Amino acid sequence: MKRRYLLIIFMSVIMQLLYANDTVVIGQTMYQNQAFTDKDKHIFDTDWEGLRVWRWSKAQKYCETLKINGYDDWKVASTSELEALFSPVAHNSLKIKKVISTQMPSLGGKYDDVWMWTRESKEGKLGAFVNFKKATNGWADKKYKGYVLCTRKVKKLSSKQKRTVCEGNARQEVTYSTNWVKAWDTCAGYTALKKDGTLWQFGKVGECSGGQIALIDVETGKPLYEEKHIYHLKPTKIGSGFSGAKFMNGGYRMVAIKKDGTLWGWGEGLGVKVKKLSSTHHWLDFAIKYEGNGCCAYDVGLKKDGTLWRFPEFFDYTKKGSKPKLKKISQFGDWEKIVLGCCNIYGLRKNGTLWKSEGEEKNKVVFKKYVATKKSYDGDMELYPYLKEKMKKIPKGTIYMPSDNAKEVEAKNDGTLCILPEVKAY
Repeated sequence: MKRRYLLIIFMSVIMQLLYANDTVVIGQTMYQNQAFTDKDKHIFDTDWEGLRVWRWSKAQKYCETLKINGYDDWKVASTSELEALFSPVAHNSLKIKKVISTQMPSLGGKYDDVWMWTRESKEGKLGAFVNFKKATNGWADKKYKGYVLCTRKVKKLSSKQKRTVCEGNARQEVTYSTNWVKAWDTCAGYTALKKDGTLWQFGKVGECSGGQIALIDVETGKPLYEEKHIYHLKPTKIGSGFSGAKFMNGGYRMVAIKKDGTLWGWGEGLGVKVKKLSSTHHWLDFAIKYEGNGCCAYDVGLKKDGTLWRFPEFFDYTKKGSKPKLKKISQFGDWEKIVLGCCNIYGLRKNGTLWKSEGEEKNKVVFKKYVATKKSYDGDMELYPYLKEKMKKIPKGTIYMPSDNAKEVEAKNDGTLCILPEVKAY
């Protein structure tokens, strides 16, 4: 009994069965697991083509253009891949494994059979097929119509790896690690954190777009452009020691404050690898603000001593090997919390007074006492609820930016990570 139990466990590990809505993985093959419909059966019985029923050549094209769960490298299943689905015990009157039997075509009708094309061919006119009612295979003229099931190869996983089901167009990263914590969208890829505190980069940091006009056909309502999905699924290690760190995602650049209070950054102008921006151990928060829609660009940081700092406003971040120098920007050193507007910096001092930036003098931002009114916002109307009550809803020691829409992705409960593609319109 014990031996049988161990054998069952061993077989389950070897087969690596993964149940999903549209796919199933058996061994090192991912199978299309979408249900055949009554329409498929009708087309099969009437010797027509369409949906999941095709002559041999069109069956190949059907799988080559198939996209499921972000994968687009499908092929018609081979004879051996279909025979791997055989079962000595019939399910739904077919000799096929139970895991996929409920998705198969129904029997009865003109052709009381379920046979599928494979991708094998010989003598130009013959294509291989597999029959699931009889658990046999053979060769048939390519002009005949058969059902189509698509497959793709997947890598064999170790005991420390795990496949997961990703939603929509997302795909699992290629290492299949179970140690991910979260990831941040960096426009042309993702920065991701592992449980051991290491940082990894998928694709690039930067190449962000401020948005574009989506041209739509007024008659059909369909877009007049095509989308290209680019997947960045292979990670490269860019840093370590970031367990418990605070991350700020600016798209073009990312900044992190480690548990020891030091400031680190990477991305545009800072390089691919994580770089220390400040050795002092007193950083509380940092925010990255970009120009766009008439607004200004400025990176602002807040220290524990209440001082406010900023990178140079006109620093050339596109220059390789560059490293901006942080400068103290305020005549005050008792800031408690900060809010970034379109082109203005609003701050609450420890004495409870509210201040607003009013230009610069001698390379320092000058702040003047500010009274919140609906007519005095310079494009910052969305900030009125926060400023009229002197930032009561904003935690102390933080910099708040309401327009920060940078995406953050949590790893799944099992530590696996799914990543969406970079989308380009053309």
